[in-house]
This record gives sequence, C-alpha cells and structure tokens, in this order.
Amino acid sequence: MAAVFPGGSTNTYVPNTAATNNMVVDFSRNVKSFSLNKYCQIVPVTKDVGYYTLMTIEEAGRILDTTMANHIWADGEEAPSDRGRTESFQFVPYQTKRYVYNFRLGKKAAEQASWDILAQHGRIKAQQAMTARTQLLITLITTGANWGSNTVAASSVPGATGKWDVSTTARTDIKRSINYAVEQIMKATLGAVSYDDIKLVISPGCARLISVSQEIVDYLKQSPESLAYIKGDTGPNAQYGLPAKLYGCELVIENAVKVTSRKGATRAASYVMADTVALILARPGGLVAPTDSNTVPRFSAVSIFMYEEMSVESKYDPDNRLERGRVVEDFAAAITAQAAGYLITACTG
Repeated sequence: MAAVFPGGSTNTYVPNTAATNNMVVDFSRNVKSFSLNKYCQIVPVTKDVGYYTLMTIEEAGRILDTTMANHIWADGEEAPSDRGRTESFQFVPYQTKRYVYNFRLGKKAAEQASWDILAQHGRIKAQQAMTARTQLLITLITTGANWGSNTVAASSVPGATGKWDVSTTARTDIKRSINYAVEQIMKATLGAVSYDDIKLVISPGCARLISVSQEIVDYLKQSPESLAYIKGDTGPNAQYGLPAKLYGCELVIENAVKVTSRKGATRAASYVMADTVALILARPGGLVAPTDSNTVPRFSAVSIFMYEEMSVESKYDPDNRLERGRVVEDFAAAITAQAAGYLITACTG
C-alpha cells in the first residue's frame, strides 16, 4: 500500500463495529412467542416409549329412552342388570424421536468476534428447533387421514356453498363451517368441550384472504369496535384485521416461517401452515399438562409427549480447536383426542 497524507476518516481510521457500539441486527425469534403453544399441550414423559389410555365416549351419555324405563328400580324388586354397562378403552402407544440442531465455530472466530457469537447461534438453533417442532405437528394434523371422519371440505359443510375467501353475508360459509365443526366436537365429546376450550387455527395467508371477504367485512363493520379494527387496536390478530375470537372460537394465527432453500441458493421462505386448511382444536388448561395423570381427564386434541425439551449444549473441542453447540429435543407429536378436533379443508383458493 502506498504512503498517503492524512485526508480525513477515509484514510486515518480503521473501520470496526465499535462505531455502532457493536450493534448486531438479528431476527432470532423468542421460542415462547410461537403460536404452537396456544393450541397444543405439552405432556412431560419419563420414558421415550410408552402408552396412554384412550377411553371411548358412549356410556356416559347413553340414554336409550326418554322415560328411563331401563333404570327404574321399584321397591321390592332386584336392581336392573348391570351387565355391559362399562366403557371400553385402549392403550395407545407413543415413541419419541430425538432431534439435534447443531453448529460449530472455529476457536479464532469465536474468540475474536465483536459480539457473543456462540450465544447468538444458540438462539438461532433454538428457533430452528421450534420451527421444526411446529412443522412436524402441522404435517400431522393437516393430514386428513389422521382425523378419520372428523374432516370435511368447506364446500361440503351442510348449508355451505363455497370457500371462505369468497363467502358473503348471505352465504355465511365461514360461520357455517366453524359452527358445524364445533357442533360435531360437542356431540363427540358429550359436551365436555366448551367454547372456552376451542381454538380456530389458520395460516396468515388464510387470515389475509378471509379478512377481506364480504362475510367478515360486514361482520366487523357492524361491530361496536369497528373503528378499533381500522386503527389496529383489537388484540393479537389486529395486523390481519381479524378479532381475537371468531364466532366464539379463539382465533390463533399459525405464523411460523420456514426457509426451504439450501444455503447459497436463492432464498425461498413460506409459512409452515397452508392457506387452504383450518383446524378446530380443543386445548383446555395450560401449555404443560399436569404430571399427575389422576388430576383430571385430559382432552387436548393434539399433544406433544416431551421427553427432552430445548437442551442447549456447548463444548470446546481442543483437538480440532472448535466450539461446538447444539439444541436437542426428544418428543413425539400425536392427535391424542381425535373427537376433540376437526379439520376443514379447501377453505380458500
């Protein structure tokens, strides 16, 4: 390099990150903010293989006639037969799988970085693990075959005539679909599931499409909070122009984003959940189920049996002078209460 005379900062200052107080622009997402936590229950398990007990739902609501003739016990008579008056059950297996999301950095790179690069990559891998957890569950619960008879195309709902994004005030296809699914859940669970337990789960794309349908526009226009919707002061779904609850169900927007392109290729990103499906799911209680299985019966539609959750590990490899880090999870996603959930397909498009 040729010698030069001082000429200002262009040749008298060696640029570095100190000028911005080592500012780091990053978009790592807090794992607690993932929508998955709102509609799925975590069930801690102590073994990676096991069973849970699934009861059928008949005897508790079996009424064979309106006069209860087969239950009358007259004085002096023997009690009616109790044979066959029990409920059936089955043991359903689960088996967790272990997943690792790892990285490595050279010793010099870790030592000389102007920020805590190891901690940052730990956060990045935690987000990757949570996105992967969401993808595994969404793949499971948006597959129609996994719901048995608890699935229907939007246009096949009784009284409906088409898809949600083109629904009108007269058609009310969105309302009909949601009410129909909830009614099927109520019947299947003998009323054990209430509206307070139910979540309506859709993608941001689906939310964007239905928010401009005539049905929803008129629904919000006639609301006393219509001005708040325009101003965006309506709670968690304000950015989509939708209320916190839609036709009685808490509305959850599954907004996890995945990158599907390999490193170095043209970036391709999309939402984990498709725009064409909607899920009606019961998720009573808190995020984590009680460890005592005898406390109360559980009827969360979807659960994750968690053997190991978000273990963040780091280790220095002196032989290769490498800093190694990883996030480990060991779990199994399952539809634990099929009766408490419903899949609606072909909602938009």
